[in-house]
Amino acid sequence: MISVTDKKNCCGCTACVNACPVSCIKMERDSEGFLYPQVNTDLCINCGKCDKVCPLLNKTDLPFPEKAFILRNNDAQTVKTSTSGGAVSVFASKIISGGGVVFGGAFGKNYYVEHRRAETEEELKMFKSSKYVQCDPRDSFAEVKRELSSGRLVMFTGTPCQVAGLKSYLSKPFDNLFTVDFVCRAVPSPKAWDRYREFSEQKYGSKLSYACFREKTYGYHSSNMSLRFENGKKYLGNTHTDPYLKSFFDGMNIRPSCFDCAFRQAGRVSDLTVFDCWNITRYVPSVKDDDKGYTACFVQSKKGEEMLNKCSGDLTKYSADAELLVKHCGHMAVQNPKPHPKRAEFFEMLGENQPIDTIINKLSPVQTKHRVFDKLKPVLYRTGLLKLVK
Repeated sequence: MISVTDKKNCCGCTACVNACPVSCIKMERDSEGFLYPQVNTDLCINCGKCDKVCPLLNKTDLPFPEKAFILRNNDAQTVKTSTSGGAVSVFASKIISGGGVVFGGAFGKNYYVEHRRAETEEELKMFKSSKYVQCDPRDSFAEVKRELSSGRLVMFTGTPCQVAGLKSYLSKPFDNLFTVDFVCRAVPSPKAWDRYREFSEQKYGSKLSYACFREKTYGYHSSNMSLRFENGKKYLGNTHTDPYLKSFFDGMNIRPSCFDCAFRQAGRVSDLTVFDCWNITRYVPSVKDDDKGYTACFVQSKKGEEMLNKCSGDLTKYSADAELLVKHCGHMAVQNPKPHPKRAEFFEMLGENQPIDTIINKLSPVQTKHRVFDKLKPVLYRTGLLKLVK
């Protein structure tokens, strides 16, 4: 029987929930807003399937990837609206064109982040851009299995722990499954996101109509939290000034297991691993970085390499040194974030319904230089000085 006695030992992937033959395990939120499995012991038959599929209890070390590339979607508009180089959009489109289905993180009701499915190009748009919130897989693992068993082509994207959880739940390889994981810093609290959204809606006097955690408003290297509201008002904030992003990058609103991530290694169970390439010139001297974004990619399997070959007509691709990529752009693949010393206070104050900006001002105040720079940024961008200053 699965039992979470230490929350550092659970990533909330839902493999145990989907594997339970008597449906006695449910995912429930704790006081910090994170999802954890809860077992109804009255229904449990002690079959042990939940323990057998837990990716943390059955983790394996994987070899360092031999091949790495830097990619960019050949469609300029897709690159503009993507987090980095828009490569994953090409993979997803290839699956859709082959009659397949794609699973990924998307906003649901009240901007709740959950795994959803897409079967058309139009539906793929909901997966665009990063979402710095724990994504609820819901019953996507079971859906994936049903589609695979029917012979349909399936693409699943998610955090490394989610992909590992899916693979463990499936228990056997499927030739028609293609997986992509992304190098993530950590998984933030849905409760913190809810409080932030409520705070923002109250501040701007309107319901949220759009949210992007990394919009390229001032270029790839100066992405912002971008919010839009039904009354037409807009908001932009960066990692140093936005209360939600600051709580994330300062290590306040992060899930406990992320501080000692069991999947924090360059080798992954996915077919491809993607992450940000911050300076392509470092890896490809002949190419000058244009601040529009590139996708770094590790090839983890033959299937991943085949996908890259199939998409060659829609991608600009450069070979890169995998170890150099880890050192300069993919360090989050191998290095854990550190918890903020006042993390417990953050969640305590959040539980008291204190506004998230008030909490940040008390625990980790925004520095004056960052406030000033944030106000000057539009002018610096229009005059072309922003890149020089950064």
